[in-house]
Amino acid sequence: VTIVEEAVVSTQSTGAPVSVTTIITFIIGFAIGPGSIPWLIIGELFTADARGKASSLCVGANWVFNLLVVLTYDKLNKALKPNTFFLYMGIVIFFFTFTFLFVPETKKKPVEQINLEIRDQAEKFPPTVF
Repeated sequence: VTIVEEAVVSTQSTGAPVSVTTIITFIIGFAIGPGSIPWLIIGELFTADARGKASSLCVGANWVFNLLVVLTYDKLNKALKPNTFFLYMGIVIFFFTFTFLFVPETKKKPVEQINLEIRDQAEKFPPTVF
């Protein structure tokens, strides 16, 4: 509600088109990228015995990051004015790129094969990264 009110109030300024465009881009980007991943990929990445714990962890992380956006928005909006959502868009672009590069394709693959691909991918990085 606050975001919509801010967009409506800011229509009188010259930054209104930028603000509205970045709001829409953020919402679409978040819904396509990090917002939906915990809900979609849990069933494909984890075996049945780990799915409950993994689901709790992924959904909890999703809600924590949603809360982080809500808690930081007002302060960032006061500091950055119409450019607030460029920061959020940058975060979405980073996570979209991360997802594109590191999350394996799961279509028509058994869980065991997906886990093997993830292990192979993780071995390419130093142990402190993963």
